[in-house]
Amino acid sequence: MTVATDQFIDLAKRSQEAVTTAVRTWADTVQTYAGTMTGTQAKLPDAHAFVDSTFDFAEKVLANQRQLAHTLFSAGTQTVEAVTDQAARAAESVSAQMATEKAAAKPAPAAEAPVAKAGAARAAQAKS
Repeated sequence: MTVATDQFIDLAKRSQEAVTTAVRTWADTVQTYAGTMTGTQAKLPDAHAFVDSTFDFAEKVLANQRQLAHTLFSAGTQTVEAVTDQAARAAESVSAQMATEKAAAKPAPAAEAPVAKAGAARAAQAKS
């Protein structure tokens, strides 16, 4: 492992130890305080059952979040595909329309203009 990884692991272990110590101190204090209020040793809920129920709840929440993410991504993918198809059809339509307009705007082979013909006829008569 790298030095940074080792430092991170060491920091995580020390943090866990500090939290565990703080929770134990808090639990002892609460138990002592509850005992003085009732006059007997207070019975706290089973810690293992509490941890299990908390993680079960977190597991259900995470499963629901996963399902929601799948649903959102599926809907998003379908939307993107639909928009992409519409954009492709629109591009094809515009391209076809532009080709049609370009073909219509292209000048047809011009026949000789009547003025030019008349001018050529006069020139021929003048030479004769």
